[in-house]
Amino acid sequence: MSQDQLLDTHLLHLFVTIAESDSLSDAAARLHITQPAISQGLRQLEERLGTQLVVRRTRPVKLTIAGTVLRQNAASILGELRRLNALVRDSADKGLVQCRLGMITSLSEVFGSQLFGQLREQVERLTLRSGLTNQLRNAFLNRETDILISNDPLDGIEQLERFRLLRDPMLVAIPNNLISSAVVNLQSLSTGSPLIKYGRANDIGIYTEVVLRRMGLVAKVNYETDDTHTLMRFIQDGHGWGILSALCLAQSLHRLEGTSLHPLDNSRHYRSIYLIARQGEMGRLPALMAETIQELFHSEIYPQLKTAAPWMSAEEFQLSS
Repeated sequence: MSQDQLLDTHLLHLFVTIAESDSLSDAAARLHITQPAISQGLRQLEERLGTQLVVRRTRPVKLTIAGTVLRQNAASILGELRRLNALVRDSADKGLVQCRLGMITSLSEVFGSQLFGQLREQVERLTLRSGLTNQLRNAFLNRETDILISNDPLDGIEQLERFRLLRDPMLVAIPNNLISSAVVNLQSLSTGSPLIKYGRANDIGIYTEVVLRRMGLVAKVNYETDDTHTLMRFIQDGHGWGILSALCLAQSLHRLEGTSLHPLDNSRHYRSIYLIARQGEMGRLPALMAETIQELFHSEIYPQLKTAAPWMSAEEFQLSS
């Protein structure tokens, strides 16, 4: 038998019945088939596995060591298959699906719990995997997740559904002790005070470097982190200033005391957030999830951001068509 060839579940069921019977004829009667059919099925299974499973001419049926191992595992496998059958039928009756969702950390902390609550009537089981964009991209491409929500549109890959969710503008967070006037001069700030920066393992860290080059700013970087809470704590404690996105800010609204927020270059710099799924695999769930996230953002997240940074406008989060 080829190592890649799977065993026939019908033969597994036949073997488990034999193992639980006094004889082959008893097993045949329990399965409502003839004894020659039982014997033939047993031979086929032994040929596929390349080993003897039953000691012949013994009563009750006696298994070889290999047969004992197969019985222990076959019973478990068949039980799982029965549960799978019931789960599929139940999900079909209810119109539910199971979903493995990959979502970048800045979104999972902001939307994760609320999203689960909104979709519990449509999803039989929802598993959330959060992390950095690169990790989640690889997990999706390896089929470890069903839906990906990140700033990567996976351009060039066919047979995907893509939903652009929103625009996530970059902004500046500055501790009050570094502000000497009502007008913030980033040129002076970048040369006079350390930048608390996301590391290069984080897409925002890489994008921050792009933004600085576009603006002609050379910043003194003394601290790097991949964690938004750590970055905001450093800023709050007065160790330097930082560049982050609005959704990252939404993770740390509790860390704004002693900190002021300012638009970065009139909000020209942003990342786009996408929801990606494989065509036809998740039914209407991707579209429903995209709509739910947009509704949650505008009804619950944006008002909190607006309170923290009154200069923000809803238009800054809209994606142009």
